Amino acid sequence: MDEIDFKINLLLMLNSRLSYRELADHLDLTVNAVYKRVQALVELGIIQKFTARIKPAALNAIYSLIFGKSEVTDLNQVIAKLGNHQNTAQIMLSSRNYVYIGGYLKNIHDLEDYSSFISQTAKIESPKIGFLHRVYSASPISYTIPQSSSLNLDELDRAIIQSLHDDSRKPISEVAEIVNRTPNTVRRRLSRMLEEGSIDLTINFNPISSNDIFSLFQITLKPSVDKHEVAQLILDNYKPNIFFIWTFSNLPNLITCFVWCNTMKQLHEMIEGLKKEKVESIIPDVLYEGLFFDTWIDKLFSL
Repeated sequence: MDEIDFKINLLLMLNSRLSYRELADHLDLTVNAVYKRVQALVELGIIQKFTARIKPAALNAIYSLIFGKSEVTDLNQVIAKLGNHQNTAQIMLSSRNYVYIGGYLKNIHDLEDYSSFISQTAKIESPKIGFLHRVYSASPISYTIPQSSSLNLDELDRAIIQSLHDDSRKPISEVAEIVNRTPNTVRRRLSRMLEEGSIDLTINFNPISSNDIFSLFQITLKPSVDKHEVAQLILDNYKPNIFFIWTFSNLPNLITCFVWCNTMKQLHEMIEGLKKEKVESIIPDVLYEGLFFDTWIDKLFSL
């Protein structure tokens, strides 16, 4: 991938229904050039799927990242079991036999059973658990957070979301036929849900299909350092190599960075550069596979 491919992926992660014209305008390219690049990313399997779901925050769901070193010698033997759990949304496999599992909890009371399940199944002793607090991104497309956790989504709204679940770029006319409404009605409903932040339009992105290097950095900050200031500093100094930076409400000194590099030399230079910032330590994990699963949220409004 080059920098343009990176930006396309980042834009589609935040709104997978952006038209080729909108993508072209953001990237200062022709529509045809953008179309060819998106199709190439799909054919290579880097973009596995354009998908839609009700935004977890609209259901007051809690995103937890559970991670640690697995003692399982062949992780492929437990992936299916981990992914079949109703809370599991994503599994990232990395160097050091380190596993990152993202899941949605209906409430905090689900955490004990879910973390125990992951610890026992993946054989992770004392896994770390982070509750996602804030996401930083260099994308010009902002991530809209619902203003209310009790949005009034009616049966038609839910049907529209479900119809887009396996192909969020599906034409409005096809969605209208599925939900038995006019295209104008579907267009209005979809625009409203996007504006209020009740629908999540994204892509399933798999690094294993690329020759590039994708990593997750665990960055421990020095005491008394403003993590928001450091996160913004990293984003400003190292874009376009930063996909996202996450902070966690219960891990005040930890931030995670999702990083893209073309070469190991570039990766090494980033690590050395970050060491000069206000950080105590950096643990880089090279990601070699990303897996996505339907959760209780996706199954909630099945047609």
